Amino acid sequence: MRTVARLITAALLAQTLACEPAPPNVPPRTPPAPPPPPVVEAPPPPPTPTETPDAAFRKAPPPPGAPVRFTPPVIQETRLSNGIRVLTVERRELPIVALQIVATRGAAQGRPGVGSFAGSMLLAGTKKRSALDLSDAFENLGANHWASVDYDGGYLGVQTLSAKLPEAIDLLSEVLREPAFPREELELERTRRLTSLQQERDNPGRLLQRALNEALYPREHPYSASLIGDTAVVEKISTADLGVFHRAQFQPDRLVVVAAGDFSKDTLITELERSLGKLRGKGEKPREIKAPPPPGKDATRVRILDRPGASQSNVAVAQVGVPRSTPDFEALLLMNTILGGQFSSRINLNLREKHGYTYGAGSNFAMRQGAGPFSLSGAIVSEHTGNALREIFAELEGIRSKPVTEEELADAKAYLIRRLPSYFESATETASTLGSMAVYDLPLDEFTRRAERLERVTREDIQRVASKYLAADRFQVIVVGDAARIRDGIEGLKLGKLEVVKPAEPRKDAPRKDTPRKDAPKKK
Repeated sequence: MRTVARLITAALLAQTLACEPAPPNVPPRTPPAPPPPPVVEAPPPPPTPTETPDAAFRKAPPPPGAPVRFTPPVIQETRLSNGIRVLTVERRELPIVALQIVATRGAAQGRPGVGSFAGSMLLAGTKKRSALDLSDAFENLGANHWASVDYDGGYLGVQTLSAKLPEAIDLLSEVLREPAFPREELELERTRRLTSLQQERDNPGRLLQRALNEALYPREHPYSASLIGDTAVVEKISTADLGVFHRAQFQPDRLVVVAAGDFSKDTLITELERSLGKLRGKGEKPREIKAPPPPGKDATRVRILDRPGASQSNVAVAQVGVPRSTPDFEALLLMNTILGGQFSSRINLNLREKHGYTYGAGSNFAMRQGAGPFSLSGAIVSEHTGNALREIFAELEGIRSKPVTEEELADAKAYLIRRLPSYFESATETASTLGSMAVYDLPLDEFTRRAERLERVTREDIQRVASKYLAADRFQVIVVGDAARIRDGIEGLKLGKLEVVKPAEPRKDAPRKDTPRKDAPKKK
């Protein structure tokens, strides 16, 4: 009974509690926050070492190593049965051969523009293959191929794998012996050249070079015109003109084959004899390229080609230079290197680093079979054109009037001598070097002895050639720029008679219709 009474009492109490309302706004009970963790102090950083383990080594830079003496490769010479000269350098490190057929006379032997045009057309097809078929034949061999004609020589070249050399020689031989100069390809090349001549009028650098040639050489001289010629010449060039130039220059008595790479000389000669040995014929007597007379006292000395609105002036101070055959070659090479032939030259350090007139300026002798131009040039901020010319003439007088420093001469010698390996850097570079030696009739030991000849040049030699070849009264000044902004500054220098000319206006030629190639794929 007691147990039943307790259960009844508990039930009544629970019911009573459930009916009572909960106390208002009683926040829930939150547990107390845990105590904060104990503070642990970080250990002090390790002391910074005052010296690294190799500090003693780093206190002094390592000394330079011993100079490396460059030994050029051995050049071998032989001739085919018909007299064609062959120069070879064997290099077996890679299975690659670079070969060129070189004509030792170039565009200067013909009418302006014709030689360069002929060079571009040599790969435009033969009597057996169209231009596309010829290109495909070279590509099937995995061969790079090219053709060109400059003032002094003509070049037919190929680079291919050693195993494909016989086929490459056959293709070059076909191009040499049987160029077709097809009419449709000639018209395409003519269009490209006329377009290039139109673009030239918007190119200050090309305008400057053309004006320089015309200022230094009389009209009948082969160097008075650029290689591309002019619009009147290009419009009239015919297949017959190209054939005449080719027959006159690409004859066995003027040809030299140069090769470098992975081959056996005896095997190469056998292949060349098979493909070229039957050629016969002689070229015309070479044209002698004489230096023009110096300008007279009343001649124009300054020419401004007016380009209104130009923000910079393209400037050249130029005169007729020397041929490659000059006995002063090494001394002139060093003198020009000091004056303007490298970044640290006097001209560049003056105009760029000291005064900020230009991003870069330099000088160059174009040594050809005849006396090519010497020019000192740069693109100058317009308002400083006169000041830049003043500094240029001051540098020219400085190198003429007193010897260069020993340090300048030593740096120039090191620069030129250490560049010698670049002439033989690859098979293609080596073949190009051999071709240049053939065109300028240089001895086979040219690069063996060049470093020694450079070392023998003295400070007095530099001053002597500067005084002899940089004659103050022979310089001509050509400027392409805004005449209204630059004329007063140039006239203030009192350089001589000044002339302002307008560049030729673009011709209003009728649109030319391109002649489709016979082998062009048909449109679907």
